[in-house]
Amino acid sequence: MSTIAPIRARGVTPRTSRGSRRPLLGVRDLEALGWLGEQYGGRLDHLEVLLGCGERSVQRVVARLRAHRLVRVERVLYTERPWATPTAFGLQVANLRFKPWTPGLRLLSHIAAVNDVRLHIQQRAPECEWVSERTLAFEQAGGDRGHLPDGVVITDDRQVAIEVELTLKSEQRIRAILDDLTSRFHTVVYFAEAKPYRRLNEIAVDGLWPTVEIRKLPTFTRSVA
Repeated sequence: MSTIAPIRARGVTPRTSRGSRRPLLGVRDLEALGWLGEQYGGRLDHLEVLLGCGERSVQRVVARLRAHRLVRVERVLYTERPWATPTAFGLQVANLRFKPWTPGLRLLSHIAAVNDVRLHIQQRAPECEWVSERTLAFEQAGGDRGHLPDGVVITDDRQVAIEVELTLKSEQRIRAILDDLTSRFHTVVYFAEAKPYRRLNEIAVDGLWPTVEIRKLPTFTRSVA
């Protein structure tokens, strides 16, 4: 597996206490913690791709984070790898002012897909900055923020809105989102499952949104037998 240069978590610095018997945390441990916090959480196979290492190395990273009570790990679906999510203390250490997130079935597939897309973009353009939906929501709290994309990629002074689509929305809703996002961002890129992918292409064919790109959803999913 090739190593992916990580998008650094903003403001993350190592914190350890002298004389503690708990394992010392490395820079990559803290970067993984910040990444998980920005994305709500992630499966252990997401961390393998993020850190560019194998299952055992990720288990050691997670063990160190758990020893400091920075993350909790739980299996939600038997067919998937366990999820790691930062605790309240973990978010504090990562300088992220979010509330802890508990994995639930309603949002699990969507968050996993957004993680896949971030890893996909990060792998191909490690110099880009990714701003998560969670960060956007926090920074725009209380304002007229319009539709929140699932992420924003900043590159060469351009802002690219990222949308991840797993299910079909009504045509009216899709058109409203496209009108909103194209008015605020240089480019809008949709990553979609098969059915939404076909539908989005049908709607976009009239050329009203020339800055919209529609792509198939990448995946780093690893099922458990």
